[in-house]
Amino acid sequence: TAPNPTQAQEGGWILLQNLHLMQSWLPRLERKLEVCSEHAHQDFRCYVNAEPPGFSYQKNIPESLLQGCIKISNEAPSDIKSNIERAWAPFDQARLEESSMPVEFRACLFGLCFFHGVMLGRKRFGQQGWSRGYGFNMGDLSICADVLQNYLEENGGVVPWEDLRYIFGEIM
Repeated sequence: TAPNPTQAQEGGWILLQNLHLMQSWLPRLERKLEVCSEHAHQDFRCYVNAEPPGFSYQKNIPESLLQGCIKISNEAPSDIKSNIERAWAPFDQARLEESSMPVEFRACLFGLCFFHGVMLGRKRFGQQGWSRGYGFNMGDLSICADVLQNYLEENGGVVPWEDLRYIFGEIM
């Protein structure tokens, strides 16, 4: 919901997520926040999160909204080792051992994390050396790990390399 005057006057907190998906609503939000700020309690907070526009037809967050905010960015590390460690971190020991083929699962998962790390590292170079940008994010990595585990479980002791190469290289 948008911030309302009652929350602002009482010092409430609001969290608005994925503002980049609500392009047409941003001017109204900007105006509501302006109205709320006139009589806001000193403890009132409105947290917003958004991603930068991914397509040329998308607009940026209004500048006046950004100017009134404290901005925090979560950017990928600049080196490959840090990128791989960051990609590997969400997979705890229990997740790594729940597969019936834990050695193969870890090896393939490391390959996916390495790929993810390379993709993140390449972003800072833009299109140089690539035909297009690749948006392989943490959600994609998590889904790939689920697909990997399912494929390993269903193929009874044999790693289906050709299938996995096609799924991860062409589909995902």
